[in-house]
Amino acid sequence: MCLCSRVLLLIAAAFSLATAFAEVLKPPPEMAFLSGQMKTRDDWVAEHSIWNEVKFPPMNGEENPMKRGEYWRMWGDVTTAKDGPDCWRILKPVFLKYGWTVVQERPTNPYNVVARYQQNGADVWTVMDFSWQRAEVKMIKIAPIPINLKLTPPAATPEKMASPEKGDFPYLSALPGSKFRAGSQDKTPFWVTPKGGQREMVASGSMHRAYNLDGLSNVLFVTAYKDALSKAGWDLLDEFNSADAMLLAHFTKNGRNVWANLHNNNDGYTFDVADAGAADLGANLKKDCHVALYGVLFDFNKSTLQPASDGVLQQAVAILAKDPALKVEVQGHTDNVGGDAPNQTLSEARARAVVDWLTKHGVAASRLSAKGYGKTVPVADNNNDEGRAKNRRVEIADPSCAPKQAKGK
Repeated sequence: MCLCSRVLLLIAAAFSLATAFAEVLKPPPEMAFLSGQMKTRDDWVAEHSIWNEVKFPPMNGEENPMKRGEYWRMWGDVTTAKDGPDCWRILKPVFLKYGWTVVQERPTNPYNVVARYQQNGADVWTVMDFSWQRAEVKMIKIAPIPINLKLTPPAATPEKMASPEKGDFPYLSALPGSKFRAGSQDKTPFWVTPKGGQREMVASGSMHRAYNLDGLSNVLFVTAYKDALSKAGWDLLDEFNSADAMLLAHFTKNGRNVWANLHNNNDGYTFDVADAGAADLGANLKKDCHVALYGVLFDFNKSTLQPASDGVLQQAVAILAKDPALKVEVQGHTDNVGGDAPNQTLSEARARAVVDWLTKHGVAASRLSAKGYGKTVPVADNNNDEGRAKNRRVEIADPSCAPKQAKGK
């Protein structure tokens, strides 16, 4: 390589470094002046979210006040500074020059500053940490949630999807501006772990959809879908918001029994939906003389029914309503964890709990009986979690169909 080429490369590299802040971090107008005050490092990552939240240090007697709006996180070096406090000594007059007000300075380690900008109709807050020559800047431009998501509740008649691999769910649409990434059908069991219970199978399969939306934060994802799902009649059973965000929702109105797991992470967001009401339990009961009611959920090691059980139990009510002459035995089954006597007692109590629920929902007590089988009739391998979950179940059986029942019943 000739000397002139090397010189040109060095000039290009220097120019790239000088403009890195503006190009990589793309600061908002209220912070644009920082591009001439700090330099970024190659291994520092800038963040931007359409809408997010920032916890601020205690101010005016309020512990960890929260601000929500459009969000930026910016990293840079004040190369002429000696330490954290010196970083702020250098930057403070620049902030004041560009219309910022210093709300609070805390001589902590790292040195912490809160500032506010109120001009041109904007209300912008920033919290900054200074350590050595390094500055971390979090900025929030106060704004209401930018998405007003409305969901259509699942209808009484199950909707038909155009394809197992393509198309939005009719009752669980993507956020505006999202790009469809992938879709698939999963024929493996759909599992949930409700609060107070343990991991259980609630459906035999599910459908998967994946989307991308640049700048989507966990806060925006959870807030938008929690509100929309609640308004559409879904029950929200669980959520978490950490590095990833997750919502577990269940719809049991209109005779439906639909489960949805919504998940957001750095790769995009996904829906996994299981229509547990799609299986014809009545036909399976006539064919096999007994049918498992997966989705009947109890508190851990107890016979207390969880409200999420209502969807599948309503299906049992519908089966009995269609055939007034039908009488069924409600059967409780357990896995092999624990002794024989406790499992027998638990299975009996759970069977009785389901009978009580059915009678309270219109089924004559004379049409129902309860029996516990403990761990004596497994349907799967008890040597793994999945098999044990399948064995923990409630079934309804038709005693008049005894010759066709499975062995051991």
